[in-house]
Amino acid sequence: MTNKINYLFQAGLTCLILSLTACGTTGSSASSTTGTAAATSSLGATTSAVIEAALPLIRTGASVATGAVLDFAVKQSSTRTRLANEMYAAANAVYSLSGGAFPAPAQFQSSILTFGGSQTDASYAQFSTAIAGLYASYYPKLITGDTKTATDLLNAIAGGIEDATKSYVTTPVATTNLAATTVSF
Repeated sequence: MTNKINYLFQAGLTCLILSLTACGTTGSSASSTTGTAAATSSLGATTSAVIEAALPLIRTGASVATGAVLDFAVKQSSTRTRLANEMYAAANAVYSLSGGAFPAPAQFQSSILTFGGSQTDASYAQFSTAIAGLYASYYPKLITGDTKTATDLLNAIAGGIEDATKSYVTTPVATTNLAATTVSF
């Protein structure tokens, strides 16, 4: 019975990520202008605009994915509190990534695992996979050098994690956006 519930939970989480990915991939991906420089510029603006328009969905998706793990995958209150504290710490790690070059999806997930929970904790692993999947779905749309869009994307993900964990965190620490911190990849 537990395996069936776990399977249904993972299937639902996958559907959520895929639906948010679909929201992030809508919009025109080609430019009607001629000329390589104009087309590249227009495509970059369109891509950034798609991500910027999807930021509320991204924040909601991060919150729902985080909350789903906390509310449905974790049965014990003490474990939920510990996990929420680790997830909250991971949100701060995501904020710190927004200070420079943006990470590749594998680097992003590695940062979440390193900064937060235990790699042996199945619930934290589900959380990191879901959040990394959300980031990875938008990563191809990030234009090299467009640090504002990358920062906005990372901040939306971190904000969603904080939204879902704030009622469980034992001693919330004042959130500071560490955008000034540079993390190189």
